[in-house]
Amino acid sequence: MTVTLLGSPAIGDFDGIDLDMLIRQGFRPVPVDRIRTLASEVLGIDLIPGEVAPASVPGSHVEVAVPLPDGPAIRHYSLLAGAANRLRVAVLRERHGRGASAWLHENLDSCTSLLIRGPRDTFGYGGTGPAYFVAGGIGITPLTAMISAAASSGRDWHLLYVGRQQESMAFADDLVTEFDSSRVTVHITEAAGRPDVVSAVEDWASSRNEPTTVFTCGPVPLMRALEVGFEQHPSISVISEAFDEDNEAGASTQVGSGLSSAASSVSRSDSATNGATGTESVGIDEAFIVELGDGSEVEVPSECTIIDALNRAGVHTLSSCQKGTCGTCETAILDGRADHRDSVLSDEEHAAQETMMICVSRACGKRIALDL
Repeated sequence: MTVTLLGSPAIGDFDGIDLDMLIRQGFRPVPVDRIRTLASEVLGIDLIPGEVAPASVPGSHVEVAVPLPDGPAIRHYSLLAGAANRLRVAVLRERHGRGASAWLHENLDSCTSLLIRGPRDTFGYGGTGPAYFVAGGIGITPLTAMISAAASSGRDWHLLYVGRQQESMAFADDLVTEFDSSRVTVHITEAAGRPDVVSAVEDWASSRNEPTTVFTCGPVPLMRALEVGFEQHPSISVISEAFDEDNEAGASTQVGSGLSSAASSVSRSDSATNGATGTESVGIDEAFIVELGDGSEVEVPSECTIIDALNRAGVHTLSSCQKGTCGTCETAILDGRADHRDSVLSDEEHAAQETMMICVSRACGKRIALDL
């Protein structure tokens, strides 16, 4: 059965059962206002929420449901700096992705609306001291809103924007025009090779008298160089957010000693298993039972995730990264305790035992009841 909602192929292409599941889990149809080409292989999408666009922290993202042959694909797209009452995102066509970005590039012209959920923040922009932004390719998208916030607040900041070719770098010309080259450095690797990002940050931060926070998003090698380079630095901290295939934003990682909280000097994936903070992590994959909201039960074998067990039992669920980094599969706990293994929820949220990521986390004990 196919359900048509608002006359949009993006929604009408979902199976009726999948559409019902998406609506129940908070997705809503949002009209597409404008589509434009931002750079080679990068489309900009303007969405108009039915109500006033909810306020979001700079670096926040929305989840977009895409109808693929194997079922709904949930992808996370960072919100760009933009006008009020608009949700603006950019989608890079990933030639070696999992199909969602290709579907959007090929079908957006016929879409009157998209199913979205959010906004949600997993990046963690904050602070008032000097900020150095490092973007690699499409990783510029969450940083645009952060840069706008920094400029508006009078914060001392600089951007290093790295890309292979000028024509593939969305926003490069606009950012230089708006803030000039004293604030924005555009580095073209095809002409100048790979930049020494650690030295670039050190050179800029050395003239500041306050701890500097680096906000970075882009290819893993770029972010990893910064994380390793400043892991033990006394005054430079790094907050990074990875992009998965199909331009999907994941959880952030924080390293360095310049952050105000001592707990922030380790990544969330490390702190998620720290029993001293109240988080339980058994680390042993034993079989257990998941009780669903209607009272039915699904057995989760030792070698199986909750999501896989539910899928085998014909229970529809939402997931995306399958690694505990995106938050799409967050599910309310009705009874029992979770063995949290995600890097999305904070230590406090782990200890509260209100929700869990069912793609990686398991039950503490033989039974857990979930709102499914």
